[in-house]
Amino acid sequence: MLQLEDINHVVYCHPDLDVIERFLTDFGLVVAQRTEQHLYMRGAGSLPYVYVAERAERASFGAIAFAVKGMADLEQASRLPGASRIEALEGPGGGQRVSLTDPAGRRIDLVHGIEPVQPLSIRPGLTHNTAIEKRRLGVAQRPPKGPAQVLRIGHAAIGVRDLHTNLEWYTRTLGLLPSDLVVEGGKDNPVAAFLRINRGSEWTDHHTIALFTADEDRIHHASFEVQDFDAQCQGHHWMVAQGWSPFWGVGRHLLGSQIFDYWLDPSGNIIEHFTDGDQYNQHSPLGYTASCDSSLYQWGPQMSVENFLGGVCEIERNARR
Repeated sequence: MLQLEDINHVVYCHPDLDVIERFLTDFGLVVAQRTEQHLYMRGAGSLPYVYVAERAERASFGAIAFAVKGMADLEQASRLPGASRIEALEGPGGGQRVSLTDPAGRRIDLVHGIEPVQPLSIRPGLTHNTAIEKRRLGVAQRPPKGPAQVLRIGHAAIGVRDLHTNLEWYTRTLGLLPSDLVVEGGKDNPVAAFLRINRGSEWTDHHTIALFTADEDRIHHASFEVQDFDAQCQGHHWMVAQGWSPFWGVGRHLLGSQIFDYWLDPSGNIIEHFTDGDQYNQHSPLGYTASCDSSLYQWGPQMSVENFLGGVCEIERNARR
């Protein structure tokens, strides 16, 4: 079985790289490299980029990329049905990739050998006083205003017409583990699945891929981690001040527990800030939750499952026309 390390980056196609650069900078990403056709954006971590914007006539989704543990994984992946040969990556840090296609026709890149970069400086996490425990004594807390500095990419959520086939592919081919299934009418009828990287006893995010049943195959959102709750709220305020359109938030999800904050980019894609998510490992039990609005969030602005999952722009429909 392939050994995935983590999600590495996403690729989107945009007609205007200047506009998407301004949006992503306000969102909290940093320009790593720009060419005539590509914009590479990084977070504060050691990856040279976590978001790739490709110039195209029409907006569309490109790929989800996962880092694999070693070259042997790329060689194994290249022998899978429909896989590409091992190819050189063009972006910062070099490296190699193999491209697969999931059952929904979405490109999944497996990458290895990308040279890390020096992490950027980030402000320390804030020290919070609770009603019971006072840990910040004689010290004021004044986090600076500005974008919510992104540290890393955390997950992607995708809509699929055939949940069972895609769930089997992501678990068997990529080795992802289900953390929670959202069900209708019983455990044998899942309508959404939250899947995490399998790193054995090491702790990892509650989910790296979220699948949900949809009327057509489409990307829903990509999600990026920020330092803490204050960063998220100040980032939200910053984005509103710059004139960008919020989609939903700030709130806290039920499954995964992340505090969330969703935005619409200039091409109509949904993109998320998150913080304070759950950590699971191979011993964490599988959960089952009945599908309803309360399964979507613990608190936040009112939102129905139908409006949340349907709140995707027409980019993939347009790309097919």
